[in-house]
Amino acid sequence: MKKAFVFLLFAASVFSLQAQAEQILWIVDNLVQIDGNDVEVIGDPQVIETEIGFVVEFDGIDDGLIVANNPLSGATEFTVEIIFKPYAGGGVEQRFLHMQQDDENRILIELRNPADENWSLDTFIKSGGSSLALLDYSFVHDLDVWSHAALIYKDGQMEHYVDGQKELEGMVTYQEVSSGQTSLGVRLNQVSWFKGAIHSVRITHEALPVEEFMEISMVSAIDEIEKEASGLQVFPNPLQDESKIEYQLTKASKVSVQLLDVRGIVLDTLFDGEQKQGVHQLKMDGTELESGIYFILLETDQIRQLKKVVILD
Repeated sequence: MKKAFVFLLFAASVFSLQAQAEQILWIVDNLVQIDGNDVEVIGDPQVIETEIGFVVEFDGIDDGLIVANNPLSGATEFTVEIIFKPYAGGGVEQRFLHMQQDDENRILIELRNPADENWSLDTFIKSGGSSLALLDYSFVHDLDVWSHAALIYKDGQMEHYVDGQKELEGMVTYQEVSSGQTSLGVRLNQVSWFKGAIHSVRITHEALPVEEFMEISMVSAIDEIEKEASGLQVFPNPLQDESKIEYQLTKASKVSVQLLDVRGIVLDTLFDGEQKQGVHQLKMDGTELESGIYFILLETDQIRQLKKVVILD
């Protein structure tokens, strides 16, 4: 199991941006939750370990994820980024990131793969009565390699980039949305399946300059920059043998603490019963677990929290 190292320049960039504009980072490394949002699993996507960390792999036939959240809610300008790897053998039209409030207000990042030799980026905004698709088959990219795509909107102008290079732009009127869903690996209506893997998605409520895009060389550091689950802590984390789980109850409650794998399957129930108000601690033995990513799920009468745990060799 490779250890992740924090890339300080990337971290400084993230926290600087957070002071200026809302930024949402989704690490797509499990089938349970993404950034605190429950995930609906379609088909049988797989969590696999790659050279840039754990990712979710889609078969291009019937695999997808639906997240009950639209991270563009409230944005009047934005940058949507995704780090992904399209595989050979996929369909001609593959819609792998779709954010939608309703049928009249949706944004998609897609690819076109007409000859299964390379792919071209296709981005789309539909907002009320205005819509625009950006696609030019003269811009081609290799299959089976990690790539970065970005879609930017500001002041009526839409642009898209691949690996930091601007390809196309156009004018479209965008109206702010306040709700919706997001799908990964497929369009929300479950057509145009993606064959490949997705590592992460980042949405910034601001039009970013190219130099502030995520970089594929930095993605192993992204795992370290995650929001701590309030009240639920695991330490040490990563761990090799034994770890301590700590959480606080604001009042007496029925409590369940479970260990899950990346598919959401319960491996062990660490506690199940009534507990009083206050701080509680449990021990978890990781010596019999294989190296990889696991989750601690805390459920009480008031809260449901998930905490990622990394087991090292």
